[in-house]
Amino acid sequence: MEQTEWSDKPTAILIMGKQARRKRENKQLLGRVAMATALWYGAPQPKPYLMYLASDSHAGRQDAELVKQWLIERFHIPADYLIIRCKVNCTLLEVLLTRVLARVYGLSHVFAVTHLYHSARTQWYFDEYLDNVSVIPTHHEIFDEISYLPMQADLFVELRQDVMASLPSRLERWREEMVEFLLTYLHHIDRQGHVERFLATTLR
Repeated sequence: MEQTEWSDKPTAILIMGKQARRKRENKQLLGRVAMATALWYGAPQPKPYLMYLASDSHAGRQDAELVKQWLIERFHIPADYLIIRCKVNCTLLEVLLTRVLARVYGLSHVFAVTHLYHSARTQWYFDEYLDNVSVIPTHHEIFDEISYLPMQADLFVELRQDVMASLPSRLERWREEMVEFLLTYLHHIDRQGHVERFLATTLR
């Protein structure tokens, strides 16, 4: 990512949540964390915050705890840069809480990391509620544009592997695109997100 895209004022990288359902491990969530980590290392000073706000859980453990562990222990991000909140269970609520935290922390820009199938709806929601947000899909072609230092080469190999492993299969992509189509339609007729929040609660 070009350094001119970063501000000298506080910024943040938001890792969008991903419900794991009954999967033993959430490869898509790890892929988003890996993409966000690469962006963090590739960013100039002052380094951005890394945010995770979702209240998803699997295997009896909150994803927020897992994301924090990955960032600190596996990818060596200093804890002072983390904003971890286990609060929300759908995209709309993630957007609304991000708006609150952007004001609290005085953020000049937010980079929201998700997967390609989720990017259009995420950007639409942010455009409605918060200025200066860029949605960045977790994808190897975008990953390969991020600059890094020679001493970070081994880490970036690991991060790229996590990104590649997170890409949905054709069947998974079709399923996710159908869900996105439905949620996009619902948002057209229910801008307050009552139905989306109800579905997020009942389907978990």
